[in-house]
Amino acid sequence: MKQVKTYNFIDITKREFQQYQATPITNAQAVEIQNNLFGVVDLLLQWSSKENIITECA
Repeated sequence: MKQVKTYNFIDITKREFQQYQATPITNAQAVEIQNNLFGVVDLLLQWSSKENIITECA
C-alpha cells in the first residue's frame, strides 16, 4: 500500500510565522495568514495571465 505523508498546514503556518509575533498564533490567525498568502498568489497568477494576453495581442 502506498504511504502518503500528510501535512498539517495550520501547524506549519503557525511555526513559520510565530517569529513575527510575540503572542502565540491561534488556529484562526494561521488560517487567515494562509488565506492572505493564497490571495496574493492568485493575484500574481491573474496579473501574469493578463500580461501574457497583452503580449500575445501586441
